[in-house]
Amino acid sequence: MSFLKLTKLALLGSLMFVNHAQATISGGVANPVGPNASFYKGNGELAFVVSDSEAKVSYTLDLGLDMNAFFISSQQETFTQLFIPITDAQWASFLPLVTVANLRWTVFATQASTSSASGVNRIFTTAQQGTEAQIATMTNQQLSKGNSASTVLSFFGSVNATGTHGGPANFPVNGSSSNVQADKPGAYFGENSANWTDTMNGNAPFTMSNKLGDSSWFYYLTRSSTDQLSTILVDEFDNVGHDGYWGFTKVDDNANSPYKGQYLLSYTLQASTPKASTVLGQARINMTDFSAGFMARAYLPASTEFAGYRPGSLVMPGVSVSAVPEPASWGLMALGLLALGGRAARMRRAKHMAP
Repeated sequence: MSFLKLTKLALLGSLMFVNHAQATISGGVANPVGPNASFYKGNGELAFVVSDSEAKVSYTLDLGLDMNAFFISSQQETFTQLFIPITDAQWASFLPLVTVANLRWTVFATQASTSSASGVNRIFTTAQQGTEAQIATMTNQQLSKGNSASTVLSFFGSVNATGTHGGPANFPVNGSSSNVQADKPGAYFGENSANWTDTMNGNAPFTMSNKLGDSSWFYYLTRSSTDQLSTILVDEFDNVGHDGYWGFTKVDDNANSPYKGQYLLSYTLQASTPKASTVLGQARINMTDFSAGFMARAYLPASTEFAGYRPGSLVMPGVSVSAVPEPASWGLMALGLLALGGRAARMRRAKHMAP
């Protein structure tokens, strides 16, 4: 097996070590309490939300991925891919209440700070295909109003008291919930929801959600300055050669995939082609986000942007992913890559020395 293939498998495995099994979603507040509170200070968690605005019901899953680690680990130059099958009991209770054709999905995370300083109030979010170009027109004032204690943090507060989220101040544990607007209005996500909508309660000039089967680029939005009317800073999740995207689809029943017949959430970033002459150099490339930073983006039509997105091909050929391991440290990724690289080098030396 080539070193490139080994590093791809290591990156895939390292992301899948992250816990997204069965509790409280962090909103990145300044003074969190509970287990690992210091880790979650200013560090929100990614949430996955699916809703049917006609049935007035939504499903929320704590992905167990924190903003700070995901920002780096999801923008690798060699390869990044994460699969999350949606199969829990809350999802099973949600499906009979909805019409699949009406489903809209969103992935987002927040640090909903009241600060007007640059880079403090921030949100990661998907965007509806066709509305991406509007993101850069959002003002600092719109971001702070939409990403606030009265909107997204109120939503998280309501959601965290439902389903298997685990109650308040228990961020390291992850859960899910299914909430009907008439029963839990604050925990419902969708049109006319009490706390949080996919336009940030009308403050965003774009829409965060997509249809089942549609993919979405992922964006980091934050204030650019104390000037309320200036436009925000926008960074797209990417590497040197490609853009990262989330996809949510129902895998075909006859697909050649361990997830056949299941609803599957995935994050994918294709490999770029940086060069390194040593194992240590390659490991550094694998662990470095060369493209992180804020820049102007050129948005392409959806038909061009997502031309390579294939809902029926969400699993890498030849890679079997049948179970999700227990959580492990993000920092183990570099050690794993070094070990794989060393093993590959030893195998090459042994091959050359063989009679």
